[in-house]
Amino acid sequence: MQLDRLRRMALFAMVVRHGSFSAASRAMDLATSVLSSAVSQLEEELGVRLLNRTTRSLSLTEAGQLYHEKCVEMLAAAEMAEEMVAGGVGEIAGRLRISAASDTAQKIVFPALAPLARQHPKLLLDILVDDRIVDMTTQAIDLSIRSGWLRDSSLVARKLADLHEMLVASPDYLRRFGVPDSPESLREHRIIGFNRFAEPTTLAFKNATGESARIMLTPGAMTDNVAMLRDFAVKGFGLARLPSYMVQRELASGELVLLLPGWALPGAGIYAVTLKRTLQPPKVSAAIEAITNYLAAL
Repeated sequence: MQLDRLRRMALFAMVVRHGSFSAASRAMDLATSVLSSAVSQLEEELGVRLLNRTTRSLSLTEAGQLYHEKCVEMLAAAEMAEEMVAGGVGEIAGRLRISAASDTAQKIVFPALAPLARQHPKLLLDILVDDRIVDMTTQAIDLSIRSGWLRDSSLVARKLADLHEMLVASPDYLRRFGVPDSPESLREHRIIGFNRFAEPTTLAFKNATGESARIMLTPGAMTDNVAMLRDFAVKGFGLARLPSYMVQRELASGELVLLLPGWALPGAGIYAVTLKRTLQPPKVSAAIEAITNYLAAL
């Protein structure tokens, strides 16, 4: 295969990674015309259209999706070779592209990885904050940090820590509506529904003796963002089911109060998710270790 073809494949993958010719042009300091010409030449050589182009957006064709996956694998192999050589001399280097929801990025990913990046100046953190589940292949994500329950079997998931959830409310809300003393008493209360759950207004509990309860509540507000869920709770809109790492400060300050401490919400986890690879790059392994250690110290 000609070296020029390999270069065009790499440029095509970078255009898809950045979402547009102009964004890739800025990121790579190459003229848009150079990138456009490279992709057009690839399409001519292959005899298929790789991208659907409009004035506002790009999308992969079916053939483009298959070809892009192999181009990404080629780039990943080249990057891994460089990183493994650097790792042989104790250096973590290269761009580390991480995906996380906004609360996880702010409360876990950044504080865990900032010391690692300071220790290794050639490591470039590229954190994609998105509350939706992203396509790791298309967006060239090295590592995704997710919380909850995972279902995608095409990915490799490693559980880093248990995710402890708490039922909380503000003192103002409890003064107005009373303090619940059992799961059954929650029926008289409102909940701030979290739209990313399959059942946003339903709570399931279990106590130490194995007794369980399942209660559907009336919503006092709805959101798909964990930080907004916490803010709604602080402002007294209702009860909220929140991960413990999101409410430590508010519980310590008295802005929120823990409810029903004898009853546990369903356990979930915090996971490191990667693409299936024979060997993970040193930068990914180092990041997973740093996040694991950070979570263990919480």
